[in-house]
Amino acid sequence: MSQGLIPQDVIDHIKERTDIAEVVSGYVALSRTGQNLKGLCPFHAEKTPSFTVSPSRQIFHCFGCGVGGNVYTFVMKIEGTSFPETVRELARKAGIEVPVVQGARPAQNSDNRERLEQLNDVAAAWFRSNLREARTGKEALAYLHERGMTNETIEAFGFGFALDSWDGLLRRLTKEGYTTEDMLLAGLIVPREQAGRTSQEAAGFYDRFRSRIMLPICDLRKKVIGFGGRIFGDGMPKYLNSPDTPLFNKGRTLYLLERAREATSRQDTMIIVEGYFDAIALHQSGITNVVATLGTALTPDHVRTIRRFVTKVVLLFDPDPAGVRAALRTLDLFVDSGIGVRVVSLPAGDDPDVFVRKHGADSFVQLQQSAPTLLDFAVEHSLQSAESGALEDRIRGVDEILRILQKTANRIEKEECIRRVAERLGISQKRLIERYPELLPKEERRTVRSAGPPADDSRFKGIPEERDLVHLLLQGHLSPADIGALNAEAFSVPACRRIVEMAHRHLDQDGRVQVRETLDEAVADPACGPVATELSVSERHYDDIPAYVQGCLATLNRKQRELAFGELIVRLRAAEQAGRTEEAQRLNAQVNAMRVSKADSPSLPSHPSPPSRSL
Repeated sequence: MSQGLIPQDVIDHIKERTDIAEVVSGYVALSRTGQNLKGLCPFHAEKTPSFTVSPSRQIFHCFGCGVGGNVYTFVMKIEGTSFPETVRELARKAGIEVPVVQGARPAQNSDNRERLEQLNDVAAAWFRSNLREARTGKEALAYLHERGMTNETIEAFGFGFALDSWDGLLRRLTKEGYTTEDMLLAGLIVPREQAGRTSQEAAGFYDRFRSRIMLPICDLRKKVIGFGGRIFGDGMPKYLNSPDTPLFNKGRTLYLLERAREATSRQDTMIIVEGYFDAIALHQSGITNVVATLGTALTPDHVRTIRRFVTKVVLLFDPDPAGVRAALRTLDLFVDSGIGVRVVSLPAGDDPDVFVRKHGADSFVQLQQSAPTLLDFAVEHSLQSAESGALEDRIRGVDEILRILQKTANRIEKEECIRRVAERLGISQKRLIERYPELLPKEERRTVRSAGPPADDSRFKGIPEERDLVHLLLQGHLSPADIGALNAEAFSVPACRRIVEMAHRHLDQDGRVQVRETLDEAVADPACGPVATELSVSERHYDDIPAYVQGCLATLNRKQRELAFGELIVRLRAAEQAGRTEEAQRLNAQVNAMRVSKADSPSLPSHPSPPSRSL
């Protein structure tokens, strides 16, 4: 069996050669807890780590949001790639060649993405050649040198130049075999009607980027997904990015993250600047844990991406009013996100590259270490307004500060801020504390439950035996005799029943469950995958496994007999009411036989105490 165009044995071989812990650690900071690794989930906001990776079983599961799967599932979800794309990328990293099935075409979405990536590569190469060979390109190159960019940096970061031509890139891409539909999809050309004329007046297209210093924007795989361009000479806007495309979304993308990810993870700190030139300048100076936003304010998607890599962030904004407002706008995004945020303000007139050239990289690092937290920065901004104003301004400033404090659940931070505000403004702490509740919204703030493992999953309420038997099965603790006594029909939870059926299909010659094969099949099945990954990574401890298994099996059998007896009674009553005498007599005999069997059955063994759980 094969999935898509790739043979199943190749898919399995790639998975066997790929360590899920190594792959996940490229996105999530993991720490060891028992046999598993844990970290903050990259797929939902949480403050307490509930995202678990099992190196021994090569799967992951989040107890907070329920997402789970194998290495393919993880990469597809976090990168947004198709299954064939994911397999090919992991194969490339593992050094495995993926065979191409003759006469078959890849899936349309995968085909489109790959074609757009290839198109972007051609465009990036054209921009680079213009910078070195065209007359205006050489002028732009001289400008970059004046900005302090070295030839090594210009080469490494893929600087290029878009000619002052209406259709230079369009003609080049057409020559390479790409259609206008391809170029439109990639965001590299614009229909002429967007310039204020209808298609009837002036049909055709023109290059989006003209007379601009160009930079490729890459994803975490280092594939070019879009471009950013700075005007060279007169013209507006000063900076222009690719529009959102099937490859690129500026509200989710952080420029240079593909280069910064290793340093950010190692230092557990990400520096965020506002422009790509600033980010490149800091990288050139040796500060490599730097990324930049792309002409947009930070978004919730950005914060989710950041949380995959670090727990600390340094925001670097211009010290002007616009920069201050930009920093303050991030407060709602980062509050209670589990990320510690500091705000660095450079001396007026200094860009990051200017500051580093003047004072050195060490001075920049010291500036980070002494920077205020985002909360302190916001409170200080309001304090300055309150101190310099009239009484009404002071009252308004105090209220603004107290509203800021409502955004955090950290009591220590709140108390320290109230103490400092009272001291600065000459107001008693008691009065501030009394004022604080008056500013709270009338409706209660929604509290977000800590996304840790559920204490008692409702799916297994009243039937913990099913959960624990499947858990022991997936841990390899059931003997061949136990497996033989395991009746899938006795399970009332559909997911558990499916997993038991799969286990019976994957027995070795001694009657033992082949856990890896069972788990692979279960993870691939949406109907039971989440339960399979959850129970596989759960760490439960049993005092006496054989006795506990026998107790669980006896309980399941008793419940199954009781269910069958109840169904028989219902059928008997229905036959009696319908006057079906012969059927009623036959069913009555079965009921009596079951009653005798129940009376003769030995009492169930005492059920051992349920397992404790280590999480």
